Amino acid sequence: MIKINLAPTAKKKRAPKRKAAKAARPGIKLPSVQSTVLYIIGVVIVVVIIGITLLIQLNQKGGLNKDITHLNGRLEELKVYRATVDSLEKRERELAALINPIKELNENRFFIAHVLDEVAGRIPNFTWLKSLNVTSTDMTVKGVTASNLLVADFMNRLEESDYIHNVDLTVLEKKAVEKQEMMEFTLTANVGYQGLTARQK
Repeated sequence: MIKINLAPTAKKKRAPKRKAAKAARPGIKLPSVQSTVLYIIGVVIVVVIIGITLLIQLNQKGGLNKDITHLNGRLEELKVYRATVDSLEKRERELAALINPIKELNENRFFIAHVLDEVAGRIPNFTWLKSLNVTSTDMTVKGVTASNLLVADFMNRLEESDYIHNVDLTVLEKKAVEKQEMMEFTLTANVGYQGLTARQK
């Protein structure tokens, strides 16, 4: 026989579902009063230092601007003197350009006169000069003589001078002069103090 229990039975209680734990919200920590005060003091000090630095730089800039203004004024004053100096220097150069040729002419005049005297004192007998050209560096002598030996003698005498050197015979030819057979010659040489310097060495 089958028994059926119709009496209500006690229902098993279901275990409550566990709710997911909520993530903890990050907390905002406020700085302490001491930290805030120190931070403000630091900012104030930095601002004060920057302000003082700017004031110092502005003061220096003002001083420099005054100096620049003063120097510019002084420069304008000196421009007048500079123009005068430039004018005087230009005039001095012009005078030097005029005087230097005169000085060189005077120096060469006495030197050339001395060279002429050297040549005149060394001409052998039976030798006559037709022309003598002397510059500050060179000399050309043209003349006639009775013999080749006299030409060689004349060249040796010129070489003995302290002011005449590198004597060279460029022309030597026979020529009749008043029905007499003569030797016509042309000599070239350098003149200057080189001869004296070379002999002293």
